[in-house]
Amino acid sequence: MEPVRFEKGCYVGTKIKEQAFGCILTSETVFPNGSVSEWHYHQNPHYSHILSGGSKEIRKTGAQWQQAGEVLYYHPGICHQNLQYHPGTRIFNIELEPNFFTGSDLGIPSEELMFSDSLKINCAGMLRILKECYCRDQDSRITVEQLCIELVTGNTVTERHYPEWSRRILEILNDQWNCTWSLAGLSELLDVHPVTLSKYFSKYFKCTLGEYIRRIRVEKALRLIRQKQHSLTEIAYLCGFSDQAHFTRTFVLVSGMRPKQYRNI
Repeated sequence: MEPVRFEKGCYVGTKIKEQAFGCILTSETVFPNGSVSEWHYHQNPHYSHILSGGSKEIRKTGAQWQQAGEVLYYHPGICHQNLQYHPGTRIFNIELEPNFFTGSDLGIPSEELMFSDSLKINCAGMLRILKECYCRDQDSRITVEQLCIELVTGNTVTERHYPEWSRRILEILNDQWNCTWSLAGLSELLDVHPVTLSKYFSKYFKCTLGEYIRRIRVEKALRLIRQKQHSLTEIAYLCGFSDQAHFTRTFVLVSGMRPKQYRNI
């Protein structure tokens, strides 16, 4: 059986909310418990953030469980199927039309972002767009447009001419996210001069090392917040923050909203 092509604004499940910001379409979808989708692919690239529940998704690389708090990217034309939806599954989507990319002089994110463990989605940008959609006013369109550009360009580097250490450092920071790093220690591990690391990390990733590590800690917290099985104080310690106040300050800095506000969306 041929997979189903989902046109603009079309998703599995029932759409309960939709907003348009020029060439950007945001929506929320909900799903019956245990439902199964057809094999399908999407006309436009989009990002999805699972707000509650989750499902088992089958792709060409195999099957994996996707849970609340995860941010996912879907490349146009890539077939997949979802099944065994959990009770109360709710997903926030950001769909980008072709004119968004031509008007911003940007390329569509690589298919590799959908499959590679070494590439990370800009979850902080996703959260800021989510907040903007819930607090929409007359200035939201230009804000969402800018945030979507940052969402697309905030992915980790894929350019072939970037040095090997630029990929290795992301693997190290994401695998050992709860370590306390120093510039000297990372430089020694990578066999890169501290000045080189300091200068070019910010150039490649548009943030400092400390900011990147904070983003990782916040991303680790997203799933725990959405699952609502731990208090925010417990989550703060589980994700490597010194206390809840530190966690709250960092979460606001990264996402633009407080952890409690995000939990209640």
